[in-house]
Amino acid sequence: MGIICAPALVLFFGMMFLPRSPRWLVQQGRRREALVVLLTIRSEEEAVREEEDIYNEVLQAQKEAAPAWSELLRGRQGRLLLLGVTLQLLQQLCGMNAFMYFGPKIFEAIGFSANTFTTINNFVNFLSTFPAVALADRAGRRTLMLCSSVGMLLACAVMGTTGLLCVSRPDGEKWAVSNQSAGWVIAISAFFFVFNFAYGWGPIVWVYCAEIFPLRYRARCIGVCAMANWVGNFIIAQFTPMLLEAIEFSTFYVFGLFCLVGVFLSAWLPETKGVPLEEVQELFDDKAGFRSTATGGKTKAQAPAAAQEDQQDVAAVTTA
Repeated sequence: MGIICAPALVLFFGMMFLPRSPRWLVQQGRRREALVVLLTIRSEEEAVREEEDIYNEVLQAQKEAAPAWSELLRGRQGRLLLLGVTLQLLQQLCGMNAFMYFGPKIFEAIGFSANTFTTINNFVNFLSTFPAVALADRAGRRTLMLCSSVGMLLACAVMGTTGLLCVSRPDGEKWAVSNQSAGWVIAISAFFFVFNFAYGWGPIVWVYCAEIFPLRYRARCIGVCAMANWVGNFIIAQFTPMLLEAIEFSTFYVFGLFCLVGVFLSAWLPETKGVPLEEVQELFDDKAGFRSTATGGKTKAQAPAAAQEDQQDVAAVTTA
């Protein structure tokens, strides 16, 4: 039990060094501190502009009452919520947790060690998250998700086809692979699937969902999206054994179908890389299904005094 506490301790102490969110600081009336945080990752001009955008959005949200849950189902926020829920469901329905939950049993049945498979699978999953960290702000969210879904689709197609051609149940119960090469093809395809999931649809879906919602609805929408993820997890846990029993390796074609949907959805998504949260909404203005909800650009009521105050704060920060 002591070993599993180590990551929690690292996280606990590491969070002490994390800067506070600029948006939270602005909500607390601590605009100068928000500007200090933004200056660590933005140029002076970009930091001032983004802080003003944050302030205007917070001000607008404070003028309005807390949103009713029914509001989440209407207008642009309703369509964004549908998009977020769809992304979270697809993240599960592509079959990743089927590999985690039932992979050892499948591979033991075709002649591999369940413990060896689990060890290698978890190691591949761990190492493959690092490309997501390195490339999310370079290659972009959309690119990573598109490449990820294509890779998962190929892996599912290979596993399904190889399993149908080379895996059978001679006694009606236990699976048997016709030759060792086919077994290795299935194993390598499974690891290739996990690799593609771990750098793309695994982490990036959470990042994307955290970026697309307006501040006023963000907390509730992200909560609904997280719930949708667990619904998808439940579906996979409940129905994968039934599918494996009923259609055997054709199950991977079912997962592949959801991966194919992920390919088209990823190709449609607007890229949010490098875009301030306050400007993400504009990316959807020209997208099918969102054009009727376009606001025609943001309206800003920036007071000259506020802008001058920001410039003074920047000067104070840079000379400190």
